[in-house]
Amino acid sequence: MKKRRPTRVRTICHICFEKPAQQMHHKFPQTDGNRELYGELLDDPQNLVPVCCDCHPSAEHYTEKEFCEIMEIEPRSKSGKK
Repeated sequence: MKKRRPTRVRTICHICFEKPAQQMHHKFPQTDGNRELYGELLDDPQNLVPVCCDCHPSAEHYTEKEFCEIMEIEPRSKSGKK
């Protein structure tokens, strides 16, 4: 019996709502400092949005405070605790 290939789920860009999404945008950026403070939380589905290549460069970002509120955690940086 032949194995069936998994169906690929294609989604549309969540910014322009026109083109197919080709990338995942991190709403709270995955800088080295953020990665050090928040690790794998940056890859949580709540922090990712599918986007097309054209929209990705202009996609908006969360502040640390917004990210922490969404993730229901306390800020871990000095500036985020203010």
